[in-house]
Amino acid sequence: MADKTPQKSKLRIKLKSYDAKMLESSVGKVVALLIKSGAAIKWPIPLPKSRKLYTVLKSNFKFKKAREQFERITYSRMIDVVEMGGKTMEYLQNLAIPVGVMVDVKVF
Repeated sequence: MADKTPQKSKLRIKLKSYDAKMLESSVGKVVALLIKSGAAIKWPIPLPKSRKLYTVLKSNFKFKKAREQFERITYSRMIDVVEMGGKTMEYLQNLAIPVGVMVDVKVF
């Protein structure tokens, strides 16, 4: 027979951004909201930043060796919600996050 105990759902929230200041302010908003809702969390875990390097030719014909390099750095943080409070999902749905921050929420 299968055990019919209700399983506690857990959340994993990943936030990514190209701007570190915007990311930190968004993480602060999410953590404050989770604490307000009564959820038990593991504090924001900083994930390694990913660095993408692009090389572009300055000239297309004569000066082939002249090049420029640009880089794009993606900063990311992860928050694990161990136990959800009563209104955690309701608060998360009404949360306003800036446009430059990508949020990925997984329930498991």
